[in-house]
Amino acid sequence: MMKALLTVWLLCEMLSAQAQPSLQLNGFTQWFTGHSERTRQLIPAQGRQALVRQQGRVRAHVKFDVNGYGELSFPIDPATPPDSEARKVDLSQSAFIRIRYKSNTPIHLQLRQTGVHGGVHPSVTLPRHEKYGTETIYFREFTGGKRPLDLSDVAKFNFAFLSNSVRKNFAELWVESFEIEGYTIEEKRER
Repeated sequence: MMKALLTVWLLCEMLSAQAQPSLQLNGFTQWFTGHSERTRQLIPAQGRQALVRQQGRVRAHVKFDVNGYGELSFPIDPATPPDSEARKVDLSQSAFIRIRYKSNTPIHLQLRQTGVHGGVHPSVTLPRHEKYGTETIYFREFTGGKRPLDLSDVAKFNFAFLSNSVRKNFAELWVESFEIEGYTIEEKRER
């Protein structure tokens, strides 16, 4: 009897999970974590998907005990299949991004060129915000990288955590909003 009840409960849970639409933050659904071998991922506690629903809103939330690096990234093209190379996107008609977030430490935000891997990418440093704050970052502010930033050939944004907070023994980030000026998700999904 107990086994039958457990089976019914598991089936109901699976059907419920399938019936719920996937979480998305400004149209982006694949907010995945990564980290070096010695870095401990604290949140999410399981898996790599960082999107959560909190107080009726969808947010990306990560927390690392950094010993090397931790990262949170998402492909710009929402049609990119999960766990595959992020697809090429042309943002040459866009001037800036606007992010609403809070973090306990400065974060390096990288804009990755299509197919370019490794640790050196055009980036900006986002300041620490103990409470939610909004930053507008113009693409001309992204510097560094293996080659000059070509906005007609980009694939994903990557939040890189290189150290823990000096006041706490971890690095934590909540992203409440991420907007790319002039970029419409709905157009990309229709392809």
